[in-house]
Amino acid sequence: MTESGLIRFGVHTFIWKKEFLGHEEFIFSEAKSWGFDSVEIATHSFEQIDRDVLKSYQDKYELGLTFCSSMPQGLSLTSENPEIWQKSVKYVQKAIEFCQKCGITQLSGPLIHPVGYLSGKPLQEIEEKLLHQALIEIAQTLSTTEIKLAFEPLNRFQGYALNTVAQGLTLLSSIECPNMGLLLDLFHMNIEEKDIIQAFLQAGKKCFHVHVSAKDRGTPGSDTLPWQELFDTLKAMEYQGSIVIESFNPDDIELATSAKIWRKVAPSSQYIAEEGLKFLKNTYQTSLS
Repeated sequence: MTESGLIRFGVHTFIWKKEFLGHEEFIFSEAKSWGFDSVEIATHSFEQIDRDVLKSYQDKYELGLTFCSSMPQGLSLTSENPEIWQKSVKYVQKAIEFCQKCGITQLSGPLIHPVGYLSGKPLQEIEEKLLHQALIEIAQTLSTTEIKLAFEPLNRFQGYALNTVAQGLTLLSSIECPNMGLLLDLFHMNIEEKDIIQAFLQAGKKCFHVHVSAKDRGTPGSDTLPWQELFDTLKAMEYQGSIVIESFNPDDIELATSAKIWRKVAPSSQYIAEEGLKFLKNTYQTSLS
């Protein structure tokens, strides 16, 4: 584990598979051997996970835990159908409850509508009102916990309700919940933000969590993203959260298809994780010197 106050480096379970089901000890073993500080579990089936088993993996391998989920198909916090809207709010609340039971303090992801859902129109006024009301209810659930919930802006091809940091800050300002912030993902930001560095600075203390990969979802550092400037900016922001490598195992066909990975972007997902971590740690150390 890294010292308190420093950035922690995590690896997303998408490196191995689409859904973490709770029994995959090998993920923790490999993450530890590769040098990571934490594992970010990604699943929709969290209610089936045995928290004691999960904690045993965490303790055995001395790894931190973060949790990433997305709104399931058929649900949306912007739905005008009252039953669907309530089920959507409940899904997020149940995810918060799962984190509480497992001692996880960082919950993140695209939790407004399903990844890939596009209405064909910009966010409508009625949808904004429904989303606002949903976040009020979710904020009430968060208020009795130490959990930070970070909503992820998606690129325009995968989402329509939240695409940029500026939109996210506007949304959050209407709720004024200290436990709500943003997950900033370099892949999506590279498409939507005019200036990635300025977007991080704009997010400021509302940047709760960070996902990284190369522009093509490959190995961090193998592209032209301004990596050193990013780490210098995070230092200036006094960011103390996690940086998680999120890429996708091309051998998991369902996962690769959903992520639109049609070609090899690196020799293997293990290569992305191991080489990416080396690059991130070296770049981070340079920013500290």
